[in-house]
Amino acid sequence: MRLAELAALTFCATVLHAADPQIVSLLQQGDAEVSRRNLPAALGAFEQAEKIDPQNPEVLLRISQQNSDLIAEAPRPEEAKTFAHKALDFAERAVALAPRNAKAHLAVAVAYGRLTDFATNKAKLEYSRNVKIEATRAAELDPHEDYAFHVLGVWNYRVANLGAVMKLLAKIIYGGIPEASNEEAVRNFKKAIDLAPQRIIHHQELARVYDTSGKRELARKEWQTVLALPAQNSTDEKAQREAAEAVAKGSPLPRERQPAAQQTQSPERSDRPEPAKTGEGQ
Repeated sequence: MRLAELAALTFCATVLHAADPQIVSLLQQGDAEVSRRNLPAALGAFEQAEKIDPQNPEVLLRISQQNSDLIAEAPRPEEAKTFAHKALDFAERAVALAPRNAKAHLAVAVAYGRLTDFATNKAKLEYSRNVKIEATRAAELDPHEDYAFHVLGVWNYRVANLGAVMKLLAKIIYGGIPEASNEEAVRNFKKAIDLAPQRIIHHQELARVYDTSGKRELARKEWQTVLALPAQNSTDEKAQREAAEAVAKGSPLPRERQPAAQQTQSPERSDRPEPAKTGEGQ
């Protein structure tokens, strides 16, 4: 799962901590539009809420996530890039207001991952470092946040499998690539699965790591789990199509899904984390 997909998944949000009844109504309206995949309408509702209370982390995280979702729907690359930068801006505003909120730090990690699609190789490496820092912080703040471990697993997988050009560039700029390994990615995804065994995306990414590592039987077991679990959304359905293909071919990972040499991120949110609640962790 890519960070792009991770950001695009529907979240089941609560608004119990939003004190203003008008904000509660707008968040409920926006969440309903998200469930219908009407992203512009959802963003419009959340932006109205932000005009009422621009210091509300719950609102800011929803806006960040909708901008991230809209990247894939942008008709032109420059518009997609604008959405990516807005996603990061609102996530960072949420962190500034709620620095101990794990979901806010996770949103920043995902936003940096999305920006790698529009960055130079040098910037990709820098953004990758930020993904690791923010996801690690999210896991520290909330050890039960399965998505934080998912992002860390994706980070380890991508960095461990960087291509020769990116490894050389990292050596020139930073003196070497950050410490990462497929083994650590496996540990991260297993932790995510321990916390949320029902999430298809965790099993999907673990299967990919096993495939890349040549552990075909372990990969097949995870792909079969992907097929056995009930799909909750279109991202899960996409994962199941990948699993069916992998099982039919006896694994190995289809070529187009091998880790991209220039990327350091991976999941996009397929069951995305709930946005921060304004009374939580601030």
